[in-house]
Amino acid sequence: MEHRIVYFSPAGTTRKVAEAIGDFLRRRGQSALLLDLARLRNAAASFAAQTQPYCLWLGSPVYCDHAVPLLEDFVGSLPRLGGFAVPFVTWGAVTSGLALPEMAGGLSTRGFTVLGAAKVMAEHSSLWQSSNPLAAGRPDAGDLAQMEELVERVLAKIAGGGAEPLSAERLDYLSPQLRAQSAAKSLAGIKAMQPPVAANEQLCTRCGQCAEVCPVAAIRLDPFPVIDDSCILCRQCTRHCPAGAYPYDGKTVETRILGMAGQSDEVKETQIFV
Repeated sequence: MEHRIVYFSPAGTTRKVAEAIGDFLRRRGQSALLLDLARLRNAAASFAAQTQPYCLWLGSPVYCDHAVPLLEDFVGSLPRLGGFAVPFVTWGAVTSGLALPEMAGGLSTRGFTVLGAAKVMAEHSSLWQSSNPLAAGRPDAGDLAQMEELVERVLAKIAGGGAEPLSAERLDYLSPQLRAQSAAKSLAGIKAMQPPVAANEQLCTRCGQCAEVCPVAAIRLDPFPVIDDSCILCRQCTRHCPAGAYPYDGKTVETRILGMAGQSDEVKETQIFV
């Protein structure tokens, strides 16, 4: 069976997990194709001509307690061919939110049998200025070893012929309080509460670096950067701007995120579900 590993990874940690999955599959004689949603526009179109079932490994970072909208749109546009699926998320030690159960539910709606899932610890992408970011250095060898175990167990399910689906109850791991908090959050809601991301024109050199690194192509120069509504607040523009033209108070962000992590009762570790 062909395995397709589709992922979105602004900060690179989800890509690291996706590439490891591909390596683990190939070592076991499987065909594995990696597809980066940031580089492949209208990605679902490449699945339209598929005539045979396949196993879809689908990876997203957790943003505002959910998968990124680009990935949700991708799932919604997939043809109803069926096959198997394994969603996985990377999260920065605050909460993995509802991303995994929502991804699994969306894939099931498209006719996929969800065989397993994973939430993988990853260095928090908003804390690049911190000397001690949450989940520093993750995913590490131990995290990837768990992903290798997931690959083995998923392949065993497929080889067994029965391919028992993962129970939805297995992904209902948040406490009722945290689940309610996650359900109330959204990227759109966070964007509405914050000033829009914008470059300081007094500092901006119009080099275009921000537009080049934006994973959702939300930035164009006219002649200064203009950011449209597809922005997902990944802050890669801010992180990679050579002129420091995008305002960012790293200390305030760190204090807020550490406070949120302290209030979250979710166990701060990688976990697989099969």
